[in-house]
Amino acid sequence: MELVAIGQFARLSGLTVRAVRHYGELGLLQPAYVDPETGYRYYSADQVTDAAAIPRLRFLEVALDEIREIVEADDPSFTRARLVRHRAKMAELAATTEQILTTLQRLIEGKEKLVPDTVDIRDEIEIKDVPEQPVLVIRERAPLEKLSEVIPAAFEEIAKYLHERGLEPVGPPTTICPYADEDGMVDVENAWTVGGRVAGSGRIEATTLSACTVLAYKHRGQYNELDRSYRALEALVEREGLSKAGEPREVYWTDPEQLPPEEWVTEIQFPIVRDEARMAALAEPAR
Repeated sequence: MELVAIGQFARLSGLTVRAVRHYGELGLLQPAYVDPETGYRYYSADQVTDAAAIPRLRFLEVALDEIREIVEADDPSFTRARLVRHRAKMAELAATTEQILTTLQRLIEGKEKLVPDTVDIRDEIEIKDVPEQPVLVIRERAPLEKLSEVIPAAFEEIAKYLHERGLEPVGPPTTICPYADEDGMVDVENAWTVGGRVAGSGRIEATTLSACTVLAYKHRGQYNELDRSYRALEALVEREGLSKAGEPREVYWTDPEQLPPEEWVTEIQFPIVRDEARMAALAEPAR
């Protein structure tokens, strides 16, 4: 195997000597041989391609761990698969960036307030009785800021388990999502309604969601805007003198992979204590 000194290797790969050393410190480009007496680094000719690939992948904002895996695998099909996955991630980031730019422009032009006013949703809410539902559920304790990852991962796990058993859910996925505690942690339950008795497995439990009366409101839009709808519901509950009887539930009526964010529909349900007089008053049209 022909070895070349770091200076020649840097020239051949289009890098600086400093960059070659830096990538070595990151564990991305180790020398093939280090002279024990001088400490000089030598590289093999077949490392040139890897060295040239690293800055290209860095420019594409591929994570260091993934670059390391791509270089070590040295497999075009593996590289392609990782780039496909990375492209999907970057496309999602681009969509989020576009939304940020649009929102910034609306704020700059005064078309939108930094914190929108709490709207009166009285005419848009529904009081209904939710029946008992057999479900498969994953319970976990997670940081509030991680729920956007934890919730879809749990639903995907349940869906995969049902598919393996030749079964399908019979309703939309539901999250019982208490408010965070003082440590910012949430004891979240992600459940999917199933037909009849279906055994659980591992951390997937078979249980039943209890029947309850709920104050329901359909939020339309991205999940990171749910706080506005929660504020509106909390204001309505307080104004109408209602009492909550359980933790909030979120029912996801749309698949975020099938529709654009502005068309997502999430039904927020507040279980409430039955108070016929107050419920009747709330059901009357606003004057």
